[in-house]
Amino acid sequence: MLDPRDEIKQKLDIVELIGEYLALKPAGTHGFRAICPFHSEKTPSFHVSSDRQIWHCFGCGEGGDCFSFVMKMEGMNFPEALMHLGQKTGVEIRRLPTTESNVKQRLYEINELAAKYYRKVLLDSKAAESAREYVNNRGITSEQCEKFKLGYSPADWDSLTQFLLKRGYSESEIGTAGLGQKRQSGSGLIDRFRDRLMIPLRDHHGKTVGFTARLLPASPTSSASAASLPKYINSPETPIYHKGSLLFGLDQAKTSIKQNDCAIVVEGNLDVVGSHKAEIENVIASSGTALTEDQLRLIARYTKRLVFCFDQDAAGLTAAKRGVSIARSLGFDVRAIILPQGIKDPDELAQKDPTEWQKLSKTSVPFMQYLILRVIQGKNLSSVDDKRNVSQELIPALVEISDIVEQEHWLKEIASILGIDASVLRSHLPSPKKNDFNPLDTKVVQPKASSKEDRAAMLVIGLLVADPKAYPEFTFDIPFGESTSPLLFELYNQTKKLYHSTNTAPKQTFFSRLENQLKSESREDLVRLLIEISFLAEKSFSQLSQQDVQKQLNSLILLLRHSKEQSRRKNIAMELRQAEHAGDQETVKRLLSELNNL
Repeated sequence: MLDPRDEIKQKLDIVELIGEYLALKPAGTHGFRAICPFHSEKTPSFHVSSDRQIWHCFGCGEGGDCFSFVMKMEGMNFPEALMHLGQKTGVEIRRLPTTESNVKQRLYEINELAAKYYRKVLLDSKAAESAREYVNNRGITSEQCEKFKLGYSPADWDSLTQFLLKRGYSESEIGTAGLGQKRQSGSGLIDRFRDRLMIPLRDHHGKTVGFTARLLPASPTSSASAASLPKYINSPETPIYHKGSLLFGLDQAKTSIKQNDCAIVVEGNLDVVGSHKAEIENVIASSGTALTEDQLRLIARYTKRLVFCFDQDAAGLTAAKRGVSIARSLGFDVRAIILPQGIKDPDELAQKDPTEWQKLSKTSVPFMQYLILRVIQGKNLSSVDDKRNVSQELIPALVEISDIVEQEHWLKEIASILGIDASVLRSHLPSPKKNDFNPLDTKVVQPKASSKEDRAAMLVIGLLVADPKAYPEFTFDIPFGESTSPLLFELYNQTKKLYHSTNTAPKQTFFSRLENQLKSESREDLVRLLIEISFLAEKSFSQLSQQDVQKQLNSLILLLRHSKEQSRRKNIAMELRQAEHAGDQETVKRLLSELNNL
């Protein structure tokens, strides 16, 4: 019976997996490449091999298999990656090796069960009549309700808590999940959410991690003290829910974002729901706050084109400006959608005129144009006070623009609005703040080949590992010199040992057998080196004919042999001087004979 890890790797195509995150383009016969998500770059150096089921970045040195990619991309540990890919491929993972992973799994399960409970109540309970009426009045169809799993939390004090206790969850787990809270007097828990429309919050994998609860305008609770209650309340921070890391609707929007190469960021969760009704699916919500670095890191997996469409109020503009500032520093192309006059938010436009919302979703403008229109709205540009206020809003945003052509364009626009000469404004622009830290840049430089001999050896091993039967005359008898790096020489010995062994696995490639052998010996350093040299060889030889590859291989072997002979000549010369100095004629004669043979 296969180990779950091996079974997952057998069922999973790494190209399809990574293609869910990155825009892969063909590179060679069995390869693909993309912009690396783990460090900042403009030229693609991230490579994926379909035949070896591995990936490697020549820019930052990161690489590995499907598990290492998910761990790196999602910030998971190995048990979490194993569980995630097991669910994806239908491979049963019987138990999780760590307490932390077990706790998180229980929290995922309890949140999912709570979502189903709330959904059932909204559909069937008489007490949910006001919630159903509110949903209908908002123009949310039954299809959209089901798609986003909208529900209703009863007004009772502890109906959900009692339901979960009967299903085997403890009060501690209910509290940790943010679904219940301690009573002010006495023991036990009460429900955190009561008499509200429930909107499940799902991570980008579609797992329910928390909830947003919307106050119902026509509910008994709100009619009594609506002014004193917040319209929206969210789940508290938990081990699986972090507000600054989650984007509402991303699980539904990922494919559309990649297809359109654009993510539309709206303010409210119901803006996303309404947009889906208008058949606009590349929409995500920031939940009314400025986008964080973690959220932008998530978006960057799918696109670097960001379009904001926030509410037409001061709070929406403030949140957008803060998010834009961070996004620009991370290299995003930032744009905005201008809503028609009198329309409060995207959801209202989607309900009133879905065709117009469809049109606007594809006709964004540069964010600076949007910002200028918003800032000068209602201002008297003949007033020096209003001019000063406008400049204080616009100049900091102007300084953040890194492209000199774009910055110069908007500088002239702003100078014209303020009625001053562009050169005067240019001379008084503050210097941009230095920010050496880029959260998208996790570059870790790996040791490279220290000499041309090491590089030649890496190319030879990489080529032979890919298909040793194609070059039987070499049979891994490579003439390495004494200066070969120890790690490379160790990998060579391991490769040669496996090549000459009787251990055969017909269904596995030689590369896979070697990789598994090294992993069984916990030699992750050699696994990383093996992956690197395999991609190096593929990159160097993939465009050559078999005949030209053979010529290159012959040249590399000759280079290594020549280097080894040169090294030996130097050593003989030194030993000769020592033997002559000591008067050891027998040794002198032997060394001269060896030198002549060389």
